[in-house]
Amino acid sequence: MSQTSLTNESSQTSPSSARKADEIDRFIGTQVRRRRRQLGLSQQQVAERLGISYQQVQKYETGVNRLTAGRLYLLSQIFGSPIETFFVGLPPIDRMQNGGQDLPFIGDMDALGPSDVRDALIGLVEAIRDSKLLK
Repeated sequence: MSQTSLTNESSQTSPSSARKADEIDRFIGTQVRRRRRQLGLSQQQVAERLGISYQQVQKYETGVNRLTAGRLYLLSQIFGSPIETFFVGLPPIDRMQNGGQDLPFIGDMDALGPSDVRDALIGLVEAIRDSKLLK
C-alpha cells in the first residue's frame, strides 16, 4: 500500500455528527489499537496513510474522538481486515446502557456473587479503566 494519503476527509465535524464519544467508540478504538499493534504499525504510519496526525489516531484509539464509517473502512483496508473486526465482542446495547449499574464487556454481573463483592469489582475495573496507566 502506498504511503500516500488514502483520504482527504475533512477534520471538521458537522453539528449533526458531533456527539461525545461513548463506550462503543472506546471499544472500537481499543480494537483499532489492538489490530495496529498486531501488525507492528506505529500510530505515525497509520496516520500517514490516513492523511491525519498521529495525535488524531491516538484520540481514535482511546475513544476521545469518534471514528467515522469512512475512516473505519479505510482502517480495515490498511489493516487488511474485514470492517466487522472492529465490532467483534460488543455486547448487546441493553447491557451497555443501563444507568451505570453494569460495566460493559464484563459479562453477567449477577454471577459475581454478593452485591458488595460485585460493587468492589466494578470500582476496581472503573479505576483501572480511568487510570492514566492504560492511556
